[in-house]
Amino acid sequence: MDSETLRTVADLARKRAAHRCSGAHDDGMMRLGAARALAQLAVDLEVSADELERTAGSRRRRN
Repeated sequence: MDSETLRTVADLARKRAAHRCSGAHDDGMMRLGAARALAQLAVDLEVSADELERTAGSRRRRN
């Protein structure tokens, strides 16, 4: 998977976490903390994308 795809998935996770229904209309996943889990997933994916770009850049310089 490339860094652009990882960043796209991270963006989708962030948008889903931010798209919270109000009050009694929250779905079960949001009540169980899905927003926090999605936000953490987005952070993890961004870090992975950064690392992938960093290692890909160092490999190109060595070749």
